[in-house]
Amino acid sequence: MNAGPQEPFHVRFSGMLSGGQPTDADGGETERSSADQELQEIAMRRATAHTMFKAAAIEERPGQTLLGTSMGVFLPTAQNILGIILFIRLPWITGQAGMLQAAVIVSMGCISSVLTSLSMSGIATSGRVSSGGCYQIIKKSLGPEFGGVVGLLLFMSNTFGVAMYMLGFVEALQDAFPALSFGDNQSNDNRILGAITLGVLAVIVYLGMTYISKVAFFFFFGVLLAIFSIFLGTFVHTADPDFNPEWSLSNPNVTDNGLVGLTWENFSENMKPDYSDDNSFSTLLALFFPAVTDPLAGSNLSGDLKDAAKSIPPGTLAAVAFTSFIFLAQVFLVGGAARRHVLISDKLLVTRMAWPIPHIIYAGIMLSTLGAGLQSMAGAPRLLAAIAKDDVVPILRPLVPPPGEEPRRVVILCATLSGCVLMLGQLDSVAPFITMWFLTCYAIINGACFLLAFDKSPGFRPTWKYFHWSSSLAGFILCTGMMFFIDWIYAMLAFFLAIALYKYIQWQVAKKDIDLVQAHGDDARADWSSGIRFAQARKSLLALQEHDFQFKYWRPFVLFLCTLSEEDGEYIPQKGMINLISQLMKRGKGIAFVAGTIPGKFNTDNHHKAAEAKKKMVGLLRDRQVSGFPEVIVSNTIAEGHVFLIQGKGFGVLRPNTVMMGFPSPEKLASMSQTSKDDLVRTWKAAQVGEKTLMLCKGSRDFPNNSERLSGYVDVWWVFDILPARGMLLIIPFLLQQSKVWRGTTLRLFVVTGYGEDVSVLTKTLQDMLAAAGLVATVHVIQMDAKDAPRYTFAQTGKDVSSLGTLVSQNSSIQGLTQYLAEVSLNIQTEQQSHSPHSGGEVTMNPTFEAAAEETVQASAASTTSLHGETDASGRVICHHSENGAKAKAHRKKGPTLDTKGSLNFLASDKYGSRLTEAFFKWSGNSALTIIALPRQQSTQSSVMYLDSLSTLIQDLPLVIMIQESGNEKVQLYA
Repeated sequence: MNAGPQEPFHVRFSGMLSGGQPTDADGGETERSSADQELQEIAMRRATAHTMFKAAAIEERPGQTLLGTSMGVFLPTAQNILGIILFIRLPWITGQAGMLQAAVIVSMGCISSVLTSLSMSGIATSGRVSSGGCYQIIKKSLGPEFGGVVGLLLFMSNTFGVAMYMLGFVEALQDAFPALSFGDNQSNDNRILGAITLGVLAVIVYLGMTYISKVAFFFFFGVLLAIFSIFLGTFVHTADPDFNPEWSLSNPNVTDNGLVGLTWENFSENMKPDYSDDNSFSTLLALFFPAVTDPLAGSNLSGDLKDAAKSIPPGTLAAVAFTSFIFLAQVFLVGGAARRHVLISDKLLVTRMAWPIPHIIYAGIMLSTLGAGLQSMAGAPRLLAAIAKDDVVPILRPLVPPPGEEPRRVVILCATLSGCVLMLGQLDSVAPFITMWFLTCYAIINGACFLLAFDKSPGFRPTWKYFHWSSSLAGFILCTGMMFFIDWIYAMLAFFLAIALYKYIQWQVAKKDIDLVQAHGDDARADWSSGIRFAQARKSLLALQEHDFQFKYWRPFVLFLCTLSEEDGEYIPQKGMINLISQLMKRGKGIAFVAGTIPGKFNTDNHHKAAEAKKKMVGLLRDRQVSGFPEVIVSNTIAEGHVFLIQGKGFGVLRPNTVMMGFPSPEKLASMSQTSKDDLVRTWKAAQVGEKTLMLCKGSRDFPNNSERLSGYVDVWWVFDILPARGMLLIIPFLLQQSKVWRGTTLRLFVVTGYGEDVSVLTKTLQDMLAAAGLVATVHVIQMDAKDAPRYTFAQTGKDVSSLGTLVSQNSSIQGLTQYLAEVSLNIQTEQQSHSPHSGGEVTMNPTFEAAAEETVQASAASTTSLHGETDASGRVICHHSENGAKAKAHRKKGPTLDTKGSLNFLASDKYGSRLTEAFFKWSGNSALTIIALPRQQSTQSSVMYLDSLSTLIQDLPLVIMIQESGNEKVQLYA
């Protein structure tokens, strides 16, 4: 049956959004297609995300009055900038530096503020802005470490700034009302009056932001009126430069008021500098810079803005441009209308220049200082409260305000610290400190913003169209240059303080694993240097080639196939093997991949289980100091997952060259099914096929942790294979001994060979080889019949042999290795002769060694199984293979014997006819670690028999590593 005509798509889609069902022409409910379901899910997710975003935007400020661009950004920024320096210090700076250099000083400060404002605009528009001001804005883009450093420095700067504004207020107050004096000490008067004023401001801030915004507007209006009065006064004095009787009465020794109006003669005279005393361009720059040091005042109130991302850029730049014009205009108007000696001697010159009455200027100075102090005291506590809330500095935890309330405890702290700074009593003593703190903050903001923008980090997406990385770079260079130009010692101290704060916060974040992601996931942690690290890593990865990891440049890249709980994916400890990886990486400077498999279907539940397990494994690796990465995958079976990891784990040429696994204990082995045993052996073979070294670790006790310090022996056994493959059996213990855990152990090399060898010559050759390879070890040669080590003799031939002579006749590798040892000796002698003054440049081979090498091969080939246990005159240790039963068990209780002058205790055979089990027990039973080659599986052996054979072989060793070399190891033992 044909369906009726369907409604248009937009109608059906609207129905989905409204929660209804699409219907057919008859009003009946139709069957939704898969496309319709997907569209509905997308719409619901977008609506949910929008709702969450709006909730997150207002959850921190319920019931608060939100501010716009003018009242929330422009006014506090301009009010902070138009402070005490403008009225009291700028005329004096003009008199000292001249109008030209004064304009340069003002321009440098204003340009740094403009450039920093551009950078801050870029940061503010690169994501949602919440409360916490600069700290929150910078934290989201540059990371909690940089956010914390900038936030703390800005807090100190604003705290010092409050004290500076109070001292300026008192200075103007006492000049306007000379009767306000408590004694002959001016500094004490400043302290008392400043403390009283500070207390009043603290009460206003304590009441809340609503009261501040209402008071701030009237303060700012008074400041603008005073500035207009000064500018108007310059023109009035130009038209009527008469003597001011009020000023002459208060200064009877001066016959010239110095106010000549705007004349070309005075303008030309005041253009050049005339520094006095110890003043210079740099000291004046340090004194002036606090006037333009807070274009971030609006950012500090980000939590009180309706739309911080839209308000901060235009509001900040407009305020900086407006105040920069006022500063430059005052330099030229006041400097051109007053003589130099008056500019220098009368710090309150602007009060006489004002029209119509000087009290307007007094009111403007007091209102500007009170307004700037009010804004600083309002912004600083919010910065510190946001830092305390994120717990990046644990000592600040008691300062966290209750949700939705003002940070009143931080206000009290800020007022207390400002009061302490206020006790300095002199404005000029406070200003240089504020300059350094602010310049350090600006340099950090500009530098980090430049790196993010220049690196084109995808996470840094500023929407402010006028932002460019070049402005941030210019701001960084300018701010850093001014710091060192003003005082390089204070500049270095400021940078060291910033670095110390950065490292401390970084340590706290790593130590406590602070999760800075907010409730709805919008505030993901960021790191300012992550983009740089990625760019460097990408460049290095693309440049790496296969040959970069060959021979001397080999590094251990270990894939540890760990065991996970099938229920929750938790890591199951495996005799401390993860400690072994950490110790192996210390000197090897390689990379570890700790990977596990969760069996089952790849669905949402198992995916989340794997993700949680991986997250926990990150902490495990950090705690155990493992240099590497975790990985958890989901696969139908554990064996399939392991094979997949062996094949696919890694990136580019950075792929594991070694696979590490645990060998099951006898109890675990007994409980394993035949399928599990087959899968285990199949995984080992996959490592061989993948041309990776296999390390199987087993212990009757745990491998030592990083706090332990071992002594004793690390034993390496070469069984019927002199210098097996590439020498991995010696390189692994060498790398372990670089760790403090294994540094106190002694390396011993046991070489098991057939009869007929000249033990003394072979021992000396092996010692020379170890010395040439840079290894320190004692060498012990043990002779044994091939039948007494069936696991290893089969590994050489692929079939059972009756003697080492058969082994050599069927496999020429031993002859080749013996020749290799001869070449090693030749190279050693060559080096010795090349350094001998009597060598004459000739190279000769030691005839004794050459003959011994040839004799070794021939004797080994002629060896038979008819030899029995005895010790010959040359010190050879000969193992018998005829002692079993009670006598062997009685001898087994005795300690190891390495006395080459006496007879060797008889060794018992295990159930597989091997005497190596007993030999391992006697000589390595008490060793800290034993390393042997992994015997290969015989063609007639099932997985069950193979695993049982291996378990029997190493049953008496406390800690053992069995190594299976692929033969393709790109490592060089001897150069």
